[in-house]
Parts: sequence; structure tokens; C-alpha cells
Amino acid sequence: MSFGILDRDDIEYTRDYDLSGSSAIRTGGRAAVAVWPHSYFQLESCLECAASSGMDFHPCGNMTNILFSDHGYDGMLICLAKLRGIVIKGDLLTAYAGESLDNVINRAIAHNLAGLEELGGIPGSVGGATFCNAGAHGKEISSYFFYSDYITLDGRIRRMPAYSDAFSYRTSPFKDGETIICTAFRLTPERLTAQARQKKERFRTQRIEGGQYKYPSLGCFFRNPPLLSAGKLIDEAGFRGFEHKGAMVSPYHANFIVNSGNATSQALYELGEIVRNAIARKFNIELEYEIRFLGKFD
Repeated sequence: MSFGILDRDDIEYTRDYDLSGSSAIRTGGRAAVAVWPHSYFQLESCLECAASSGMDFHPCGNMTNILFSDHGYDGMLICLAKLRGIVIKGDLLTAYAGESLDNVINRAIAHNLAGLEELGGIPGSVGGATFCNAGAHGKEISSYFFYSDYITLDGRIRRMPAYSDAFSYRTSPFKDGETIICTAFRLTPERLTAQARQKKERFRTQRIEGGQYKYPSLGCFFRNPPLLSAGKLIDEAGFRGFEHKGAMVSPYHANFIVNSGNATSQALYELGEIVRNAIARKFNIELEYEIRFLGKFD
């Protein structure tokens, strides 16, 4: 398999890449190749390389919402964490996909722009947060979304504008395999930046004090059913603190399935299925996964 295009354009890449070293939950096998484009032009070259090699590819950000299979991924992992940059014009903030959401919020506040503070402490990147319409405390990415530039499955650059019905709970209009380049947010001018910063740090502190960073995790494992809390259902079913092969339902937040020791991705998946089946039996509710899976699971 040739990676001449990557060498030609001086793109950072690693063959036989250990996914467990980068995954937020510290599990997973190895990817055939991982690439780190630093610009849109390098991103375009990565996609060209994958297409010319007949290789599957998967874009990702900070790897905070993907459970990688222990069998690895026989494709190209396009890591967007180094595709960074923020441009602010008036009340419009545009951030590249690899920017951390926390950094975007800090930059917005520094430029007297408010609105994203409730998302403080969410560990994902702009691209991933946009793709899954991340949210907290009643606010979502879509609350401030203005547009995204992205690459379609057939390699075309498109702009996704803000449509009133394009986003829903933890769902966006983007399809699997489409690659978000940047997202623009329409924010609110705010002179009292000290209050905005305190608000953001308060939400971030709540996450820390609530034990959400105590163990390696991928955040919420399941979507909340309509008008219900997945965490509350799991707690009421008696699974808070339940362990399975090194995977555990967090004792701090029942919708977090964490790596409490030397869990494998398979063990985390199995525990997810144990919980789902129990909730279906007890409450007649089928929980949907909020995390994404990459690779094969038994």
C-alpha cells in the first residue's frame, strides 16, 4: 500500500498506529495508518490518498466519543486534532475542526462574545461536537451554529447553513464519512466578560467535582430517551458502580461506562449491552448509544 501522496505533501502519519494510546478511554487495537493534516490542503491530500489506495477512512477529533475495536481498524484514521485556527469577525466566530471546544469558548469570551459557556468542560473538538450536536445544561452546538464547511463523500466542498430542522438531539445533518473542516458560530456581544468566564468555569467545575474525569471514559454512553434521563434509568435499575471485566458503570454518573482498570473495548461494549438489555426488560425502553463504534465487535 503506497502512501506516496502523504510523503509528497509532507503530511504527518504513522503506520500500524496504536489507538489505545490516544483514545479517551484507553482501549482499542491498531489502525492501518493514522494521519494528522495541519491544513485544509493536507486534509484534501489525505482523502486523495485514501481514495487512490481503495482504503476506508474515518475522520475523528480528540477521540472522546469513539470506541475503537480491539481488532483495530483496517483503514485510514484522519485525526483532525492539528487542524486548528480561530477567526473572529464581529459576532461570528469560525473555528477549524481540530480546535478544542474549551479553547473556542475561552477565545470567544476574550473577544467579548458569549453563548457557549454552558458547554464548558466538554472535552471534544469542534468537528466532533458539531457532528454529534454536543450539548449540556439545555444548550447544544445547534443553538449557536451558523454554518459548517465540509467535504462530502465524493470529495466536494460544501457549506451547510443553519436550517431550523437540520439538527436534533445529539444528531446533525452530516453523514458518516463526511469531514467537517470548520464551523462558524453566531454569538452574542457581551461586555461583562468576567461573568461569562465565571459561568463557563462553574459548569466545567461541576463536571470535575461530579467525577466525570475520575476514570477514562467517552462521556455519556447512551442518549437520553425523550423526556427521560438515561443515567437515572440505569441508576434505578441498580447498575451504578456495576463492574464487568474491568469496565464499570461510573459510581459518579450512571450514564458513563468507564475503564476502571484494564478493560478492553469488547468488555466496554459487553457492559453496554448488559445495561441496554436490563433497561429494556425493566422499563420497556431501548437505549440508543450516544458513542460511536469503529471496527468489529464480537
